[in-house]
Amino acid sequence: MQRRLLFALGLCLLISRTQAQLIGGEEDEEEEEEEEEEEESIEDETPEEKLQRKNIKQDSNLSVDKLIAKYGYQAEVHHVTTDDGYILTMHRIRNSGAQPFLLQHGLVDSSAGFVVMGPNVSLAYLLADHNYDVWLGNARGNRYSRNHTTLDPDASKFWDFSWHEIGMYDLPAMIDHVLKVTGYKKLQYAGHSQGCTAFFVMCSMRPAYNEKIISMQAMAPAVYAKETEDHPYIRAMSLYFNSLVGSSITEMFNGEFRFLCRMTEETERLCIEAVFGIVGRNWNEFNRKMFPVVLGHYPAGVAAKQVKHFIQIIKTGRFAPYSYSSNKNMVLYREHVPPRYNLSLVTVPTFVYYSSNDLLCHPHDVEAMCEDLGNVTGKYLVPLKEFNHMDFLWAVDVRKLLYNRMLQVLGKQPQAKDIEGEAKGLRIRGRAIGQNAAR
Repeated sequence: MQRRLLFALGLCLLISRTQAQLIGGEEDEEEEEEEEEEEESIEDETPEEKLQRKNIKQDSNLSVDKLIAKYGYQAEVHHVTTDDGYILTMHRIRNSGAQPFLLQHGLVDSSAGFVVMGPNVSLAYLLADHNYDVWLGNARGNRYSRNHTTLDPDASKFWDFSWHEIGMYDLPAMIDHVLKVTGYKKLQYAGHSQGCTAFFVMCSMRPAYNEKIISMQAMAPAVYAKETEDHPYIRAMSLYFNSLVGSSITEMFNGEFRFLCRMTEETERLCIEAVFGIVGRNWNEFNRKMFPVVLGHYPAGVAAKQVKHFIQIIKTGRFAPYSYSSNKNMVLYREHVPPRYNLSLVTVPTFVYYSSNDLLCHPHDVEAMCEDLGNVTGKYLVPLKEFNHMDFLWAVDVRKLLYNRMLQVLGKQPQAKDIEGEAKGLRIRGRAIGQNAAR
C-alpha cells in the first residue's frame, strides 16, 4: 500500500510541473478514448443506468453554481475581496429570509465538497432542505478563487500564503459579506478539516468574530496533529519539499488526479487506493460510480505553503503560525519560534465530530484539542470504525452516520435516532459490497 501511495504521489508531483503541456496535447485523444469506452459499455445498460451515466458525466464537468441549479435549487455566485486583495468566489443556495449557514472546505477542496455527491447525500442540500440559507466558501488559491486586485496568479507572490491568512482574511471577509447581504447579525458555521483550522485561527487571532457565529460544527478538525507524524504521505511530502524541485514549488494539486486517474481502469483503482492510503480505507462507504464526479472537482488547488504549514504543526506538535528562519521569526513574532494559537480565546459554542479511521486527524489529537478550546459543547465519535477523513463528505450513508446527529445539535431534528444501531447494520450490509469493489 505504501509503495502504491508513493508511486501515485510521485506521478502527481511530476505531472504538476508539466500538466498544462501534457493536457493540451492529449485532450482530443482522451476524449476519443472515452467515447470508445462508452460505446462498448452502453449496449447492455438499462434506461436507469444510462441516465445515471449521463448525470455522472455532467456533474463531473459542471461548476458548483450550475450543479446546484441542475438539481432544482436557487443558485447564486458572489465575489468577495479580502483586506489583502484576494478575490474570493462564494456559492449560495439561496433561501431568502432564512438563517444563513456558512460551509468551509478543507485542503485541496472547494465549495464543491459540500454538493458533489448530490441532493441525497451532500450536506449543503440537506441544510437547504431544513430551511437554511446556505453559503459555500472558497479559500484563496483554489479554482474558484484564483484572482487578486493586483497580483498575478501565475506569479509566485500570489501563492505566498497559508491557512493562517485564510483564517485572518478570507473567513472574516466572507462572514461579513454574508451578514451584510442577509441582514443577520450572526450565522451558523460548519467546517471540514482545514475549514476548522482556519476558523480557529480566526477566532483566536481576531476574537471579535466569535460574536458573529451562533455555533461551530467542526468535522474532522485538522488542528492538533502529533499522532500524524508517521503517516507515509506526510513523510513523502516532507522529503519532496526538502528536494531541489520541491523547495521552489508554489502551487500544488490543481487537477493532477483528474489527468492521471482517468488514464485506465487500473490507474483509477490505484488512485482510489492512494486516496485511502492518505485518508483511511473504507470501501464499504465509498461510491465508486461517483469517482468520476469526484475527479471532476478534486483536487481544486492549494498553495504549497499551506501543505508545508500543516507539516510544520505535525513535526513540531505545536498549533502555531508559519515558522520561517529564526531571525525572520524574531521580526514577525518577537520569538525564535512562533507562539501557539490560544484556543481558549475560541468562545464560539463548538461541537466536534471525529472518527476512528481518520489517518489525518487522530482521535487522540482531536480530544486534546477539545481540552484546549474555549467552549466545546459536545463531541461525537462516528460509530462506524471504518469512517475516514473524506467520509465526512463522501460516505454513502453519511446522513445516517453523521448529519442526523448534526441536525440534532442544531435543533432541527428533535427525535434522537439510534445512529449507533444503524452504523452496525450498515457495517454488516456493506462488508461484501466493499470487498467486491476492492477487487
